[in-house]
Amino acid sequence: MKPRNRLSDSVWTAFTEGLRFVVVPIVLIDLITRNYPLLTTPFMPQIREYILIFGGMIVAASSLEVMNKPGSFKRLLFGLSSLGFVCMWMFVIFGGGLAEFTYGPYHFSFDITKVVYIMLIGIGLKGLLVVTTYSDNRQGLLEEAREKGLEKAAAREVKRSRPATRTRAANPEFSAYSRLAYEVTHDESVGYEPPPPPPAVPAAPQRTIRTVKFKTCPICGEKALSNETVCRNCGAWFSSDSFRFEKSS
Repeated sequence: MKPRNRLSDSVWTAFTEGLRFVVVPIVLIDLITRNYPLLTTPFMPQIREYILIFGGMIVAASSLEVMNKPGSFKRLLFGLSSLGFVCMWMFVIFGGGLAEFTYGPYHFSFDITKVVYIMLIGIGLKGLLVVTTYSDNRQGLLEEAREKGLEKAAAREVKRSRPATRTRAANPEFSAYSRLAYEVTHDESVGYEPPPPPPAVPAAPQRTIRTVKFKTCPICGEKALSNETVCRNCGAWFSSDSFRFEKSS
């Protein structure tokens, strides 16, 4: 469901209430004073100023009432305030129920104070409607606010549990400097501290290769040292071509 645009409702309310309580009454007062100049009331000399003051208050209070949600305390406050301003506006319009009219030799005076009070009581009964609207929608407004609070709390918990990946942007002013640690000496001079040397790695044992010269008996194939002349196995004499080389570890 599309949410209601309360700003447009407030603007429309200000326009309609301005016509009802400011523009139209001033036009009617001008017509009455122009055609019936002898009709007077206690507020007739400053009636236009009163209409502008109380009518403007009615327009402002009604607009603020519509702008707030039903069930909110602000809507209740502005609704009751607008009703109070309407009562004062009507009391000024009717001159408190007293009016005088002179026509030739005749002089008429009217006292409709009781009628005006009855009308004001009727307008005041609308306050019951404002209070009823507040009490009927208050619980729903509190439930909506509680649900929004739970959603915000859940969103904060999710954001808090998720690891924050912070990327530090390189500062162009310090990007050209070395990242080695500074060392402050006793004379307050600042120098660079070299990094610690890497740990020594033990070298792998190297294999030594030796070349051994030996003789091979042409009769039995027995190996003998190079300084031997007779085979120990068969007793044969070694010749000069019986020398061979072998790599031993």
